[in-house]
Amino acid sequence: MKHCVYICLMSFLAALSVGAQRIDIYRNGRVAGSYDLSEVDSITYDHRINLWEQAEKTLSYYYAPSWNVTTAPATTYTDGVYTIPLTKATYAQWQAQMFFVTNLSTDSHRQYDFSVTLCASKRIAGATVKLYADGNDNVFYFSERITLTAGEPYVFERKNMTGIDLERLSLVLDFGGNAASTTVTVSDIRLHESDVDTSADIQCPIDGYRLVWHDEFAGSSVSTLRWSYQTAEAGWVNHELQTYVSGKSPKGTKVAEVGDGTLKIRAFKEGDKIYSARMYGHKNVGFRYGYIEARIKLPRGKGTWPAFWMMPVRFTSWPADGEIDIMEEVGVDPNVVSSSIHCTAYNHPNNTQKTHSMTCNAAEQSFHVYALEWTPDYIKTYVDGQPQLSFGNDGKGNKDTWPFNVAFYPILNLAWGGDWGGYAGVDEAALPVTMEIDYVRVWQK
Repeated sequence: MKHCVYICLMSFLAALSVGAQRIDIYRNGRVAGSYDLSEVDSITYDHRINLWEQAEKTLSYYYAPSWNVTTAPATTYTDGVYTIPLTKATYAQWQAQMFFVTNLSTDSHRQYDFSVTLCASKRIAGATVKLYADGNDNVFYFSERITLTAGEPYVFERKNMTGIDLERLSLVLDFGGNAASTTVTVSDIRLHESDVDTSADIQCPIDGYRLVWHDEFAGSSVSTLRWSYQTAEAGWVNHELQTYVSGKSPKGTKVAEVGDGTLKIRAFKEGDKIYSARMYGHKNVGFRYGYIEARIKLPRGKGTWPAFWMMPVRFTSWPADGEIDIMEEVGVDPNVVSSSIHCTAYNHPNNTQKTHSMTCNAAEQSFHVYALEWTPDYIKTYVDGQPQLSFGNDGKGNKDTWPFNVAFYPILNLAWGGDWGGYAGVDEAALPVTMEIDYVRVWQK
């Protein structure tokens, strides 16, 4: 006879907010942790964040062989502890099934640590701990047989696991060889995500920098720990015509998708609207100074306006808080890429922005590297290693001319039309269009 418990977990990822000296992690509107800002630069995935705890839990019960929910034994959950009554001396199975609605998925530089504490009231000679891909009982990330001694907690751990898809994940506990009326508690379930250190393999083009954050887009979905989406209706900024959505259009077409080693940001027409994506990297923390680059293939078509740029984490007003445009292009002027900075003294409404444009041959047919070198003294941009814009700090300590001494975060977006992208009109026959990104990397000293 088999007892099964299914626990569906809806994940709501922790939000990060920055204070003057520390970083707070919020869950469900409450502060769940606080860490020194001095540690942030080297953290891509914080091993202290338990993904299991971030999920909402809904319980349902099933009992073999009829799988009738009304006849299932009553597993209880109190203060983080599941209590499972094994009423009969026979084979039993308990399953926790995780549904991450944020569509988390692994890539080649993410790894996971898992642990769970089990305690049985009576000895269980044949228990097995398993983790498998939901919907496929044959794909186990691990399956290990253990013995539980009466009254003694057993801590099971697996570390440095890679290749795990978090979109749907199942923890399975099989119990056999137990006496009747045995109670098992399951507690301290932990699933932590961390970064595999690949910095030694990815060198900065400039000496003296170390890799602190990157996405190689080697997985099967957009990392919701790295990226967030802007949602906004058409006309939100610059009279642009697209509607920004989070992940998918109303009919389910993806505006951003990871596959074959790249991120694809798409703009397309659905009904009477144009949908696209605007994505923020490491938005709540950002980076202050560094060498930031992305390898991008631009879309083609009159009306496109792709951009790789940065905005301040503590944004209050534009242009006072600054803007750094590493790369922009409009499809009506194909293969002409530009870099700009904006602030109170220099901005495009006043036609005083600091900008530079250059032709990048085949920018819409092949990948090219767009980079920013940002120090306390200057901002420089590059196209395939060739200098583009150079803007120096005037040293006056005036925010009007140099607001670039605080943390900014990278942005990728594909706009349609607008003041610049549509200055000569748009051609909807060009749709759908795709902006393709091979990687985004951030190095700091």
